[in-house]
Order: sequence, then C-alpha cells, then structure tokens
Amino acid sequence: MRLAKILWSVVYAGVLVGAIALTACAKTPPEVQAAPAAAAATPPAGNVGAGAGAGGAQDTTPPPGIDVSKLDDFQKKVFFRIVNSEPSICGQAQSLIASAKKDCRRSFNAIRYVGKLVEQGFTDSEVSDAIGKRYRAADVKKIDVSEAPMKGSPTAKVTLVEFADYECPHCKRLQPVLRQIVDEFHNDVKVYFKHYPLPQHTNARLAAEAAVAAHKQGKFWTFQDKLWDKQDELSPAVIEKVAKDSGLDVVKFRQDLDSPAVKERVVKDRNEGQALGLQATPTVYIDGREYTDPKDTESLREWIKEALGR
Repeated sequence: MRLAKILWSVVYAGVLVGAIALTACAKTPPEVQAAPAAAAATPPAGNVGAGAGAGGAQDTTPPPGIDVSKLDDFQKKVFFRIVNSEPSICGQAQSLIASAKKDCRRSFNAIRYVGKLVEQGFTDSEVSDAIGKRYRAADVKKIDVSEAPMKGSPTAKVTLVEFADYECPHCKRLQPVLRQIVDEFHNDVKVYFKHYPLPQHTNARLAAEAAVAAHKQGKFWTFQDKLWDKQDELSPAVIEKVAKDSGLDVVKFRQDLDSPAVKERVVKDRNEGQALGLQATPTVYIDGREYTDPKDTESLREWIKEALGR
C-alpha cells in the first residue's frame, strides 16, 4: 500500500508539473536563448539541516499558524523531512522550521508553501527547487515601465509587470486573474503591460502595435479587453473594427499604427523581454522578481500577500 502511494505521488507530481509547463506560449526553437543563470539557490553547506541535528531527531511540531491536518501520514513525513532539512530563508544557520519558530516570517511563509506542494504530490527535490525559485533567488530585475499602460493604484506598494502576446491563449486566460487581483488589492497593487509578440503568431505584432496606438488615445484597456475577445479571429480588418468599437478616432488610429514611433514601442518592449531571458508568454514579475507558480488567482494572491508582508 505504501509503495503504491509513493508511486502515485511521483506520477501525480509529474502530471502536475507537466500541466504547469503547458500554461504558457513558448518561443519557437530558433529564438530560444539560454536564460540568465539564476542566483544560486543552494545555501552554504553548514546551514542545511542546522537545528535538526545530523541524523538526530526531527522537529515534528509545526509552527503556530501552520495547519498540517490536510496531510495524510505519508505526506506529513515528507513535510517534516523537508522543513527540517531545508535551511532558513533568513540566512541563519538553522533549519527552516527552527527559523520559522523564531522571527523569520519568510521561513514561515516558505513552510506554508511546502505544505501546499506536498499536499499536491510534489517530491522532495521539486519542493526544494520551488522554494529556491520563490524565496532564495535574489535576482531582482529592473524593468522599464515609463511608457507602459498601467491599471491599479499609482501609489500601490506592489508592482506587477506582465509580458504577453495577443494570440497566446494562456495570456488571455491570465487577464481575469489579474483583474481580480487588482480588484482585491485595489490600494496595494498596480499592473503594467508589456508587449511580447511571438514570431509564430501571425497577427500578434500588429495587435501589439494597435494596442500602442489605442494607448496614445487613452483607451488602451478598453481596446485590449475587446481585442482579447477577438483572439481567435484576429486580422487587420478585425483589429480596426475593435478600434472603432472601442470609440477610437479611426483616422488617427490608422496614422499612429503606421508611425515608426508605435512600431518602435513594440520592438523596445520585445527587446527588453529578450534581455530578461523570457522564454514564454505570459511572464509576470512581482516587484522585479519572476513569478514562478501557476498563474491562478489563489497562487498569485499568496505572492501578493507575502510581498505586502501579510
């Protein structure tokens, strides 16, 4: 029975990871470039497991506020093995669980994240990799949003930047998630949009240029919402009809659409994405850190709360 459970956990994790990998529109092979090396996620050897004792008894009492009641007996063993062997997020020479029981809020958040991943069937190594990407990577990107359209509070504490392609179905599915996040955190979150048309999508670049032209008339978000609705039938004629339906001055829209400045705006966004090492759309950054979890409301909400110190 136990062997069957182990095998099921491995299979489930593989399926889940595969599903997550499919929630983006990837670059075509000729364009794929190696992403910049991530900041080392492996902590100093002296920190690993400190506080649990090498070969000693594990701490099997969760920190106050961490609920492990949803985990079965096997998952609890995996959970406590990980939180005792992973080092503190705050840099102390102690285990994740010891750190969380003291004064490291980020270690506490990481333990809560471990519980979620273990419940979903992720293996030890997959959990460790996810923790590294979410909590240990120190590679904060500087992204130019000076000309990007923005929604949300201008004085928000948390900044999201989305790179997207108008013919990418995964980008379309992300839009209601972002709208809900902005609604929930209306005083604390702002979202900027950056254009990253993929070469395999025939009308993506024209759609991006049209959105820039709409932005010049102050109607970017109205235009964009209607554009997503027409994703499956994009063409020059459909894009112009969307402009008309959005209340744009169509004559000015056509002039802007043909202007070098509008085309250069899209090229500039795309070049910046290339420099950041983007491999797919949509890609989201939260305060300059790449968001690495599934692009659903619940997962994104947790990142936002952590960014706000909640």
